Amino acid sequence: MSKSMSTSTNKSNYPSKVVWPFCVEWTVDTLPRGQKLFSMQTQTPCSDHVETKGLIYFARMLDKIRLKARGELPPDYFTGVDEDPTMFDARCTRFLDVNYDELVERTLKGGSDEEILEWCFERGRRPSDEEISIWNAFLMKRGWRDDASADLRAAKERSGLGDCDDIKTWVDLHDAEEGRKPLATLVH
Repeated sequence: MSKSMSTSTNKSNYPSKVVWPFCVEWTVDTLPRGQKLFSMQTQTPCSDHVETKGLIYFARMLDKIRLKARGELPPDYFTGVDEDPTMFDARCTRFLDVNYDELVERTLKGGSDEEILEWCFERGRRPSDEEISIWNAFLMKRGWRDDASADLRAAKERSGLGDCDDIKTWVDLHDAEEGRKPLATLVH
């Protein structure tokens, strides 16, 4: 996979990071009469680490919405808001005070992640810099020594990553499952 990142400064206090880490892969199957069948493979969303106006995870949530709408999101990925209020999509939409279904509709109309986040700020709430910092810290540490630790351990086992000590948070697990090195191991 080829990864490239460009950073541009926008009008807010935060840089805007755009990551294009995915290439569409095609498989070729041979049908009974020698015909070739090309099928598009699923893609994983961008990392939780990608920031939109300083806010982590938002870009990943939008990426999952877009991939799901195109039928390219792997079926085992969670999207949306259901009875589990601890899922990241649910937490993010509550943090921004926007309705998830309305966010899906707005996302699929098009626009950059920054434009869609600005729409969220206008429809819901605009968190302060301090609130964004607290949000980012909370999400980056989710699963590490908290009430989500047991679920994280179980998910690591299900993924065959139970013995990977460098996976300490849900964000680390997302990166590892998607073939990225957990950020915590890159910082050392």
